Amino acid sequence: MRAVCDLELAEEQSHLVAAAACTVAEGNYEPDAVLRAIYSSDHPVGVLLVETESGTPYLVRFMLGAQHQRRGIGRWAVELLVEELREAGWTELETSFVPGGGGAGGFWRRCGFLDTGRWRHGEAVVVRKLSNGSGVTPSGRAP
Repeated sequence: MRAVCDLELAEEQSHLVAAAACTVAEGNYEPDAVLRAIYSSDHPVGVLLVETESGTPYLVRFMLGAQHQRRGIGRWAVELLVEELREAGWTELETSFVPGGGGAGGFWRRCGFLDTGRWRHGEAVVVRKLSNGSGVTPSGRAP
């Protein structure tokens, strides 16, 4: 847990995503939360938090440590999450991002998320259908 909580974003990203320690704490207080550490080669590299209390799971937080970004780990982790939610019977997954430079809009679109035209807390909301055939099939191992 401490290694996950110690993960840090690049300085220019710190205003876009809450700290990993906040995600871990928040996940322990949300009754229907799905909290997952993201590992690569047996080392924690990120964390994600999904709330499932509404009609559609919402990816509240997705964070990879700065030194682990741009290596395919994020897309791999998204696909594992999609697989887990699909197997649990969910049909969609929503998330949101801060629009503009440095934001994750391009990443979410590359992961198969589509714009909804909706906003949540000043962030653009995107959705991904969880049906088979979308995205990349994870090998079960981190890149």
